[in-house]
Amino acid sequence: MIRRRAVAHRAGTHFPFSVQGAALPRIGSRSIIVAIVVLLASVLTPAQAALADHDGWGIDPDNRTQYVKKIDFSSSHADAAVDHGKAQLERSVITTGWGDNDIEVFEHPYGNTGWTGLTDCTDWNVLLTSCNVIRIRFNHSAMVNANYTHWRSLGCHEFGHSGDLGHRDPDEDTDNNSCMRENIWPENFDSHDLTAIDIATA
Repeated sequence: MIRRRAVAHRAGTHFPFSVQGAALPRIGSRSIIVAIVVLLASVLTPAQAALADHDGWGIDPDNRTQYVKKIDFSSSHADAAVDHGKAQLERSVITTGWGDNDIEVFEHPYGNTGWTGLTDCTDWNVLLTSCNVIRIRFNHSAMVNANYTHWRSLGCHEFGHSGDLGHRDPDEDTDNNSCMRENIWPENFDSHDLTAIDIATA
């Protein structure tokens, strides 16, 4: 996961500094921006997780109470996916309600993108450590022939990312019962997922 924030600057701007009357060399804005980008990249690059630990690889919510809003919905299957994903979060330490400003869910025919669902952050907090507004997108174009089970699994999976869960590898889910797996369609979080959400959102 890459967390990015746009930085605007004017070319050629310099910032003179002085310490106790002694002038320091002028530093170009480009040098400052490069230094900030390098610092942010080192701070925001996640550490390698242990094999059995997939928490912290999703989007870290700003708190454990999340309000969900459906936007631009056209299918009952996508509706069911949101209801099921929300219900799965309720099984964890995160409580949910219907409303604005936490998790916004869109269903749209995004086209041949290579993804069925996508979760990202549209409003990071000031320190870029947690997300104020999480966006979940269901790609109706990729789910045209999907059945009800596939949609429920997709809802669980994307809402799992909103609880800071990453993907599960097959060797971490040998009984194939976690919706955080890719390429198979379990409908629910397993006990490992619930524990990981608890740890990740503490």
